[in-house]
Amino acid sequence: MKKFAMLMAVIMAAVLSAGVLVAADAPEKIVIKTIQKDKPAVTFTHKAHAEKAGKCAVCHHKDEAGKEQKCSGCHKAKMEKEKESFKEVMHTKCKDCHAKDAAKKAPTKCDGCHKK
Repeated sequence: MKKFAMLMAVIMAAVLSAGVLVAADAPEKIVIKTIQKDKPAVTFTHKAHAEKAGKCAVCHHKDEAGKEQKCSGCHKAKMEKEKESFKEVMHTKCKDCHAKDAAKKAPTKCDGCHKK
């Protein structure tokens, strides 16, 4: 039984550290200026968001671990087939997560993310 518990501990440590290693390769800061026409670009700290989310798959929902791509890799300026547009994704996924922020520090209004 002790051997099994030790094996499970090693496996869990490996699985959990894999996410940390992948996140370590992620950029510190991201500037989203792909589709903005009237609003300033959105800049956010990727590292802080990744730590808060806990898993890359929270945002990079379709990508394999270690092969995450930019949101704009799948979500284009306009809706394609059944994929939401880039703007729709940002305004739903990001704002929904921000609205759930218990500390109420995450911005939910336009100028909170689109800073002048």
